[in-house]
Parts: sequence; C-alpha cells; structure tokens
Amino acid sequence: MMKFRKPAQRNQAVKVLAYGENGSGKSIFALSFPQIGYVDSESKVGVYENDPRFKDNLVGIADTAEYYNVISLMETVIKDTKNFSTLVVDSLTSINEGMEVAAMEQEEARAKKKGGNIDDATVSMRGWGKIKLNTTRVSQLIAQASSKGITTVSIAHKKDITQDVGGKQVKVGERAALRPNAEHSYDIILKFYKEKDMVTQEMKYYAEVEKDTTNTYKVGTKLENVTYDNFRDYIERSNQSETIKAEYDKTIETTVGNMKQEQTSHDELVAEFKVLYKEKLAKDPTNKEIITNMMKEKDVVKYNDTAKSAQLKELIEDMKKL
Repeated sequence: MMKFRKPAQRNQAVKVLAYGENGSGKSIFALSFPQIGYVDSESKVGVYENDPRFKDNLVGIADTAEYYNVISLMETVIKDTKNFSTLVVDSLTSINEGMEVAAMEQEEARAKKKGGNIDDATVSMRGWGKIKLNTTRVSQLIAQASSKGITTVSIAHKKDITQDVGGKQVKVGERAALRPNAEHSYDIILKFYKEKDMVTQEMKYYAEVEKDTTNTYKVGTKLENVTYDNFRDYIERSNQSETIKAEYDKTIETTVGNMKQEQTSHDELVAEFKVLYKEKLAKDPTNKEIITNMMKEKDVVKYNDTAKSAQLKELIEDMKKL
C-alpha cells in the first residue's frame, strides 16, 4: 500500500518541452545538455554527431519513430542513471503521428478483410483509446525519468490555434502539436522561433518562456540562443539531492492489475449473493420482499456494479441472518 512520505529536498529533474517552427533551434538546444540518450525520430541529429560543440554530450543515439522501440529506449535510459543524465525525444509529434497512421492502417485492413471500402475507414474509438493509452505511457515514463534525476527534453512541432470568426477560421495563437493538455506534464515550456535582423540580415534564434516552475525566468521572457547553461544552476543544484522511490512507469500496469482484482473480487460476491438469494427464497418465499427492500436500503439494486462491492458485502451478511 502506498504511504505518504515526509517532504524533503529531492533530486527531481526538470521536464522540458521545446516546440516551435522548423529550423528554429530546438534540436540544437537539446544537444547542449549533458550525457544524452537521444531518440531521433526524424533523422535530424546525424548532422551534429561529430560537431565539436555536441559530440561529447551524446552518450547514445537511437534512430527510430516506432512507439514500442521508443518506450524500450526510454526505459533503458531510466535504468542507467550512471551513464545518462538527459533523455531527449525528437520529436514526440512524429511518434504520435506514426501511431495515428498505424491505427488508420489497421482500420483499413479490417475494412478490406470484411469486404468494405477502405476509403470509408476511419480510426475507431477503440483505436483512439489505444493512442491515448500509448501517449499516457510516454508521459508516465517522462515522469519516472524525472523522479530518477534524469532531465527530459521533449521536442514537438507547432500547431496553430484557430477560432471561428464570421464563418472563417482565424489564427489566434500557437501551441505544441501534441495531445490536448500535454503541457500540464512539463516544468519548462519554451516556444522557439527565428527572426531576421533588419540591420545585419542575419537570422536570430529565440525561445519564449511559456512556463517555468523552476522560477529561473518569468513567463514571457525571450531568450536568444538558449542552451543548457540557461538552466544549469537549477538542474545541477537539484542533482546534489537524493532521488526518491517512485513508480510512475508502473501506473498503468498496476492500475490494470488492481482493476482486474477488484472485478474478480466483486464477481465472487455476486456469485455468493445469487446462491444465497436462491437459498433464502427456497427456505421462505416471503424473503423475496425482505431482500428486495434490503437491496433498496443499501442501494445495491444494480449489484453488478463494482462500485457497490462494500454495500453488497453488507447485504450478504444481513441476508445470512434471515
């Protein structure tokens, strides 16, 4: 059983989300971090592998956008805190899009097998549920990495936010091209963009701080050529503390196991109730009305509902007294 722990100074690494337009410096920012396990889903980092600025930061590079490979690689980094201190996933958008394509191809295969028109196939609710489950598992692994003292840098594309104005979709902002509310999982969110200097005609690279729970920068601060050094003090100060035991990565499996156990226990109660109900009616037919009233009093008319396990257990004990 999970217990509360005492508050303490802990090594909880930061979770960074870097998103923005193409070529705005997101990958270069990520490469400035130390001891990186780099998941490259878009074949971007190859041009920097031997760059003297970054090559010493890279412990390992994995060239894949396949979801299950990414999960395995994230688990590898989490288990090896001696060699890795940073996990980079570049980009989460690409991995999510890959899952959507895979789900769509599954639906088309089902339609073809049934003799339907594959052009009419759409991702089912079950398919979207699986995608949501997979993205949740990634988020939980990011949280687990943080609890182990591993800084995570998640890179994402940008997506326009629009609203209807006079029957037309008008752009009102931008956000990371990830699942809705993904930003809640991160400690630092930086929106990357580039601008041409009107005097020198050279391109300049910026990141706007949209969130920073480390209080290193105020929201709205614009950082030019942002790197690991901008957050070095906070990260390295945190690294001096102890990590805590956490099992965010086991959340889904543990919850599923508990739900199965809960269902099994409830099924056993239902089976016991049914046997006892027949016995009591055989003993005295008037018990039917008594038991019906007891069920209403304890709000277990729908006794198959697992949320009613405690009330059903009480009902069974009372029925035994009849």
